[in-house]
Amino acid sequence: MEEKLLNYIYRKRKRLFIILIFALLFYFFLPLSLIFIPEIMNKPSFLFNLPWAWVYAILQFPMTWLFCSIYHRKAKKDEQELDAIKGEDVN
Repeated sequence: MEEKLLNYIYRKRKRLFIILIFALLFYFFLPLSLIFIPEIMNKPSFLFNLPWAWVYAILQFPMTWLFCSIYHRKAKKDEQELDAIKGEDVN
């Protein structure tokens, strides 16, 4: 039981760490790209001739929803797995 619980905690931390790193990289890329490659970020894009910086900024809204939905789905599965581990401990 303890080994399954430790394995569960390890997998959960690993998954959260990966999602956190990806989210931080995604969100901090906008200000960093405006600092280091402003000529590219200010060029008009294919989307209503908005600059690429605006397109990237608008994309951050759907990415936030995507991160939240992934976390919510994984949290449901984690809760079911934790209940199964607790159920094994009772028996």
